[in-house]
Amino acid sequence: MKNIVKIFLRILLLLVLLFLVTRTFKRADEKNILSPATAVFSKGNAPDSTRKEIIDQLNKFQSGYAKRDTSQVDSFMKSLYSRENSLILGTMPGEIFSGYKRAAYLIQTDWESWGDCRFMVDSATISSMGNVAWFSTRGYVKFDLSGLLVLPLRLTGIMVKEDQVWKFQQQQFQFDIDFSFSLIAILVLSIWILVSLINLAIMFVRIIKVK
Repeated sequence: MKNIVKIFLRILLLLVLLFLVTRTFKRADEKNILSPATAVFSKGNAPDSTRKEIIDQLNKFQSGYAKRDTSQVDSFMKSLYSRENSLILGTMPGEIFSGYKRAAYLIQTDWESWGDCRFMVDSATISSMGNVAWFSTRGYVKFDLSGLLVLPLRLTGIMVKEDQVWKFQQQQFQFDIDFSFSLIAILVLSIWILVSLINLAIMFVRIIKVK
């Protein structure tokens, strides 16, 4: 019986540690990260006229990700994305969406079930040369799965000017956080909890057989 109590207490302790480690993911201060005073990027070399045009497009992008109206995905894509060589890289290693249709699919799924995204649009760094521009900005995502989980983001991309309109050709979403220690800790704790649960189950089976 003492061994069962020890394992039970160990599982509780591991669950508490797992909870504390996962809380380290909540790094983003929503108000602070969107403050112009915290901008870490330079303004870039784009002329003021180009910068204004691109910021207008970034604001449309932000508006779409704020409203998340999936019935507007098609019009959102048409107004903001180039049909030539479209590429979006998501936050995870396997999230590579090449082509206009695949890019639209990512937008659709993001709006359906990812989270509330906000970006520091006005303080983005924007550089350009001719009909090509590139930008970087920061933001955060508050996950639908848990409103307590808020992670900082980086958004970078390349835009091309088509028929006098700037459109995204490539984008990359990236978590602006070092996951290495936390992920290893979560993996180790999860395995330890699983092993402890198996041991606890084995002990209960033995007790039942004895009785």
